[in-house]
Amino acid sequence: MKKINVAGMSSLIGGVCLFAYHELGGFMGKSGNLNAYNKAPKVAGHKTFYELFHEDNFDWIDSLPWGFLREGTDYVVNMPLWLLMVIAGSFLLVIGGIFIKK
Repeated sequence: MKKINVAGMSSLIGGVCLFAYHELGGFMGKSGNLNAYNKAPKVAGHKTFYELFHEDNFDWIDSLPWGFLREGTDYVVNMPLWLLMVIAGSFLLVIGGIFIKK
């Protein structure tokens, strides 16, 4: 396997494990009423880059020139970390598949 494929698989598996760990923790805490557990999907409890680092690290987002670029960057920074890892891993696997030499 190429290094880019190994990085993609690692990121993909890491993202899935992070999601499973968080959901298992939420499931263990909700043992009272299991029928109402997954009625409405919630993403509020998942870690994001904005929660992991100090908010002063993200002051550069406000100085971006275009509004759509600022909103897009803010959206990515506030995405769940597991979702970013899965997207990055999938992207790396696709890139590795395109540039594979036979």
